[in-house]
Parts: sequence; C-alpha cells; structure tokens
Amino acid sequence: MKNTKDKIDEAKRASGADSCVECGRCVAVCPMAEMYANFSIEMSPRGIIKKTLMGDPVVEDKNIWYCTECNAGTDTCPQGVSCRDLIRKLREAAVDENLLENAKTCKCCGRAFVAIPVEDFVFARLKDEPANVFGVLDICPPCRREIYLLRNA
Repeated sequence: MKNTKDKIDEAKRASGADSCVECGRCVAVCPMAEMYANFSIEMSPRGIIKKTLMGDPVVEDKNIWYCTECNAGTDTCPQGVSCRDLIRKLREAAVDENLLENAKTCKCCGRAFVAIPVEDFVFARLKDEPANVFGVLDICPPCRREIYLLRNA
C-alpha cells in the first residue's frame, strides 16, 4: 500500500503540477471565485498546486474540497496542468487516510463521492426544488445509474 507521500507524488505526476509556471490563468477562470464569498489563493487551483509542490500537508487541507472539478483551469493552462486530476488524486489520498469530514458518502455504497462545500453551494441554488430532489443527491452517480437500470430494465 502506498504512503501519503507516494500518493501526492502520483498526484503531481498525473496532473503535471511540476510544469506550473504560476501564470494565474487557472485562477482567472475558476468558478469558485463566484461560488464562495471566502474565495482566496488558499483554495484556488494555483494555491493548491503551490502547496502541493511546496510539500505542505495538502491532503489534510480542507481547501481541496471546494473545487468543482470543472476542468476550466486545465483548459486555459499553457502548460496543460490538470487541476482536476490533481484535486481528484489528493481527495483520493484524503479518503484513503480516512479524512472524510469534508466529503459526503453515498447512502447506498458508502463511497465518498462529493465535496460538502460544493454540495452546500448546489443545495443553496436548489432550495426551491421539491424535497425528493435532495434525496436523489444523497446517492452517488454510479448507484443512481444502477437504480435507474434496475427500475427500467
């Protein structure tokens, strides 16, 4: 089993984080700036990349859970750094370390599947929707597909 340092090294490799030139394009297009009143460099793609490269305890950092995984930063990065891949790998490492206070788990399979800060934003936007909408969002997408297939087979 890999230790946390190996997982972070894998995240850096998979995302190409070492290629970051700190141009800030990822921050300029990041939707988190519009989503969160407390948006700062600490939670920005550039901030997470920098903390990862500097060896900060980024797996324990609550800011890795604010990302929506939209891939906008990657689309604008001149070096092709994948912010989304970095975040996904860091979150996987956090889940492996049982650091789940910022992750919601599926009511069907028990897997961590959504970041609570992102869910809070989505639920605030859906506040006027019927209650049954929220029940569906307690289940991860793979389990939702399975339920759909079973109901419609």
